[in-house]
Amino acid sequence: MADGDVVKMKLTFWRDGKVPGDVIEIPADEVHRWKGYAEQVGEPYPSGETTTPTGADGDYPKPAEQPADSAKVDEWRTYAVTLGMEKASAEKATKAELQDYVAKTTAGSQA
Repeated sequence: MADGDVVKMKLTFWRDGKVPGDVIEIPADEVHRWKGYAEQVGEPYPSGETTTPTGADGDYPKPAEQPADSAKVDEWRTYAVTLGMEKASAEKATKAELQDYVAKTTAGSQA
């Protein structure tokens, strides 16, 4: 089953205000929670939504610490975005601009 798939299940026991025989749709990754209460009806199908968590702006995970001066620009870009720089601005910025932004942003927290 893929990320975001939905499964139809027919209830075999009362649960959450539903009665036996009701057909419900649940995320495929939650089928295990319905074992004993329902049986699968048909094959999983895509819901069009993903269940994979993402960061606030989408692509940038929060790094544990500031990158080394010799780190690639992508690492500095990711770090700057986690500190509050707009993603569009970070995409256009040079490594030096990103390092300046980080230095200005973190200067107050180091005092």
